[in-house]
Amino acid sequence: MNYNKSKIHQTNAIYNTFIIKYDSVSEIISAQQRIKKECNVGTDEENNKPCDRLIFGDDCNDTNFYRNCLIADKYLTHLKDNSSELNINVACKYFSYWTYKEMLSDNKHSYSVRKLHEIIIQSKPVHICKDYVEDITTETFKNIDNLNKLYQNFMEILRVDDKYTCNQAKICVDLYKSLEKTCYSNSDDLFCKGIEKFREAYNKTMETKEICKEYKILQPSPKHSERSSNTIPVVAITAISFASIMTYKVNKCYS
Repeated sequence: MNYNKSKIHQTNAIYNTFIIKYDSVSEIISAQQRIKKECNVGTDEENNKPCDRLIFGDDCNDTNFYRNCLIADKYLTHLKDNSSELNINVACKYFSYWTYKEMLSDNKHSYSVRKLHEIIIQSKPVHICKDYVEDITTETFKNIDNLNKLYQNFMEILRVDDKYTCNQAKICVDLYKSLEKTCYSNSDDLFCKGIEKFREAYNKTMETKEICKEYKILQPSPKHSERSSNTIPVVAITAISFASIMTYKVNKCYS
């Protein structure tokens, strides 16, 4: 399968960032909550101001869409004002994921992520994410969401008491098994590596627990033969970028 080499290099860099930060999740989550609070301050008041129809057109009639535009604008401004302290590449990848999830996935608006970004910055030219914003397809979003759910439930296992661990472990095991057909034989795709990284972390954690024996060890996913050059599209490489952002928990200004 032919992948764009520069794209692979960029994605590997983001994935490595996630691995480096993995042990500092609690600190990252705490920072995320502070940023989220800052970004939401005053948004409801601003939402009551007249929407600029020269920029947003008929989308001004959708109050939820307009409110999300205001939050996105404040998020970009936050990145610009704090760029020396942040991984801008990662933070902007999250911007792409979030805008698709909250503003475009329902298909009520026909923008691409890039086009929506262009519209949002018309009112306040903040170009901090210009080189990092990426369009997302439905398939990409599904891959992102699945990986995110894996890691989010794994985080719950790390947080909860043993009394509740088995419930979270069952969720992790069921979701992991639902992704078994995602990867093909000898795949070096980073989306598949993200799943394998989860399996390794899960097994290492569960080894220390005396309970949940039926959910203790996740076996490697059975790999399927590559059926065509399009079996795992380039979209999977993009997906791990966003999925690592979600796990990394960097600058999640809104959810």
